[in-house]
Amino acid sequence: MPAENGSRIWKDHKWGLVIMIADLKIRYSVLEAKRQVVFELLYALSADQTTFRVGPGRWSILMVLEHAVIAEELVLADIRRAVPKGPSESAPKSPEAFHMVIKALEKDIPVEVPLPELEPTGAVALDDLIIRWEATRTGLRQALEQIPPEAIATPICRHPVAGPMDARETLEFLAMHLDHHLRQIRRIAESFARARP
Repeated sequence: MPAENGSRIWKDHKWGLVIMIADLKIRYSVLEAKRQVVFELLYALSADQTTFRVGPGRWSILMVLEHAVIAEELVLADIRRAVPKGPSESAPKSPEAFHMVIKALEKDIPVEVPLPELEPTGAVALDDLIIRWEATRTGLRQALEQIPPEAIATPICRHPVAGPMDARETLEFLAMHLDHHLRQIRRIAESFARARP
């Protein structure tokens, strides 16, 4: 049995099969491809490179990754509270705030971490972060599979600055957030190379 118009969730109660909305599947695949780029870069770095800090109070590559993983874990926790029962709050979405956050990420504008729990400790091993990231992405995929077409524009997550975000906006934010920190990782790696002639 095909999914209706190839774009909606279809669940076969006999077999328990779930198909993600096509648009979300594409966006999730893009997000996964970006994660693979991060992995390829990380695997080419030494332990000294991943823990190198440009200066006091600055993040190492490992800390950047920890922050990115924490951010996705918090997003997933939000989504799990909202799906499939619907959002817990009815605050309106703010396209202006959302686009402001996206532009800040695109332009690599330095901003304060919006929540204290997003601050990395630098004490988590790379292997542990990879395990946590894998579990989070699996959870994200499973949560997205539960979103029906009629709820595609319903907020499923709340960003401290961007406000409520629907599934497409959430995936766009996660992709831009990861791109932003991938560029940060590359800058730190370049700084390490300059400091170690």
